[in-house]
Amino acid sequence: MDDPLMHPELRPYADQLKLLCEAKVEEFRLMGYDTIDVDSFWAYICTKLPRPLSLHRLVDVVLSAKPNDYMTYVTLGALRGDLGTPDDV
Repeated sequence: MDDPLMHPELRPYADQLKLLCEAKVEEFRLMGYDTIDVDSFWAYICTKLPRPLSLHRLVDVVLSAKPNDYMTYVTLGALRGDLGTPDDV
């Protein structure tokens, strides 16, 4: 999948979007989900993006992400063997 941050409309906001993802990951960690990292969270977000892609839709997907949905994504990926290392689980 292409990186949404390379989309012309989103490229100027890449740094702010990365900070938003870092904040969401920190929120998950405060809720006890210590194994999450920004890269795996971003991979999850990329699977949830609607088309056509726009800034407000991307921000909505990040802000509305729930730990349970992320953990389901990780679990299914592990069962399918999509994850690269056991550390990703």
